[in-house]
Amino acid sequence: MRLLYLFGTGNTDVALLLVRLWTGAMMIYHGALKLFGGMERFLETVTTKLHLPPLLGWIAALTELSGGILLVVGFLARPAALGVAVTMAVAAFGAHATDPWSRKEFALCYFVFSIAVLIAGAGKYSLDSGIARRVEQQSHYHRLS
Repeated sequence: MRLLYLFGTGNTDVALLLVRLWTGAMMIYHGALKLFGGMERFLETVTTKLHLPPLLGWIAALTELSGGILLVVGFLARPAALGVAVTMAVAAFGAHATDPWSRKEFALCYFVFSIAVLIAGAGKYSLDSGIARRVEQQSHYHRLS
């Protein structure tokens, strides 16, 4: 019966966990691809197609990698989601603006997933939640003493 609850309606914490894990893993993958072998090509796109300085390309790649790690563990999930959302918006509406739908679809999905985490937070199964519970317990303990 407990297994049915896990997949029943209303379990937003499990849904948020899945969204965070998937989006985070994909951001880690794409950020690592850029940072550990594909930066030259990526920076060429950033500077020639988007007409942005190379520094913003480095920031985008680092945001993908670090934001992905933070999303996976659920630590500072809202700021991480904001960074990923901005990066994916630039990817979808900038780098892939003239591409067919199939090329921008993934960036838009990651954008939407990131916005969901930004709005809802990391959920129960996250470091953010664990830290908040710990702070609340300590606060409650100090009020009693």
